[in-house]
Amino acid sequence: MPAARSPLVPLAWIEAKRFARHPLFLTGFVLALVFSGGEYGPAELDHQFVPAFFVGLFGLVVAARLTASTRRSEAVVDAAPVSETTRTAALCAACLVPAAAALIVVVFFRLVLAIFYDPRPAYSYGVFTTGERYVILLVLPVIACLGAPLLGVAVGRWLRFPGAPLLVAVALFVWGMLAGYRPSQMGASTWPARILHMLTPYTAWIEHNGSGDLWVPTVVRSLTGSPAWFAVWTLALCALAACAALLHGAEGRVRRAVVRASCVAGAVAVTSLTLAVVTGYSVTHDSSSEGTVVSDSRTPLPPHP
Repeated sequence: MPAARSPLVPLAWIEAKRFARHPLFLTGFVLALVFSGGEYGPAELDHQFVPAFFVGLFGLVVAARLTASTRRSEAVVDAAPVSETTRTAALCAACLVPAAAALIVVVFFRLVLAIFYDPRPAYSYGVFTTGERYVILLVLPVIACLGAPLLGVAVGRWLRFPGAPLLVAVALFVWGMLAGYRPSQMGASTWPARILHMLTPYTAWIEHNGSGDLWVPTVVRSLTGSPAWFAVWTLALCALAACAALLHGAEGRVRRAVVRASCVAGAVAVTSLTLAVVTGYSVTHDSSSEGTVVSDSRTPLPPHP
């Protein structure tokens, strides 16, 4: 007798289609493309904010709503020959949809820059190497748009009060803004500021004094931390969010496996966060057409002329 086919793959396809057709996800995807098509968006090395906000945070709410949508028919769903863990795993797999959307957004943004705004001065990239630029521009936005929806699945499983997804999305946004940008104004070379700068699922990598022509600012301030290890840290957060979602309703060996995976992801998160702080740039630098110098992060950038 042939082995029974796992229901995970067909369930994941169903959930992925539901995600891709959700009006809120489509709205966020379109807005991300719109704000990636011209100078009214953020500066190049800060463009990651666009997909992280419109695709990631919108995706968090969508994932939570899709996860919670079966509550009214829980008695029927629970009677089906598919475990809650399998259904949750299918929802987690569907979070690849916003991750793919984020990849489309950043590739579209790169094409717009290459066609209409090339070349750009080398100092606009601050002190970051070519590899670090691609991590910031291509890798981190995709991870953010995977992690936020995974957190949304966990929210849908564990939090049942009205408005929970929106509350978590706002909290995540505030956390990212405070931790990602505030250290640049409180002495980013201090240990507390450097740790705070990395202790977030989203962080900023530059400040600039551009207003108008965002692609050619006068001065670019590179902030602290290691982009590569920050990417590992955020991937570990994705794994922890998925484990949190899978833990709901898990029993026996499955529960023990999820707990072990959570411990591994937690260890990777602590290690990568530490390395992101101690191996990355430890001081801020100001770059301009005249060169790059170590800066005092507590001193505001000069105004745009």
